[in-house]
Amino acid sequence: MNHEAVRRPAVRKSMKSLEAFGIRILGWLGLSATTARQLIRFVLVGLVAAAVYVAVMWLVVDGLGGRVLWGAFFAFVIATFVSFLGNALWSFDSRATPGKAAWFFAVNTAGLLLNMLIAWLLERAGVHWLLISLTVLIVVPMFNFAGHRLITFARS
Repeated sequence: MNHEAVRRPAVRKSMKSLEAFGIRILGWLGLSATTARQLIRFVLVGLVAAAVYVAVMWLVVDGLGGRVLWGAFFAFVIATFVSFLGNALWSFDSRATPGKAAWFFAVNTAGLLLNMLIAWLLERAGVHWLLISLTVLIVVPMFNFAGHRLITFARS
């Protein structure tokens, strides 16, 4: 008997139950079921993309003996590609077209600019770097989610 085959439906059912629970909680905050589902999946895809970033950085720097700057470049490009595919195909149930990839990159670039603006303003106000980081980690992903929902994948 293949235990993997038996376990897969149970895992899928657990994931669906967890997603339904998250949708219910976000519904209490006023989000529609569709928006809540997209947001939950967006966060999960972001976590996978972050893991890919770290893995690529490790591979380039420690595995291949490359420079950190090259590691950061390749990690960013590959993680952004993973994020685009995951969000297009799973979070927003869309096709991954070149046009949508361009919009995805544009929204993420705007998120980077927002990140820099927040950091600059808060640093000038004397805010500790850790609080700046926490602020950016909350505001920028929400900005990116809204941008992708309203622009990149709006007509999906």
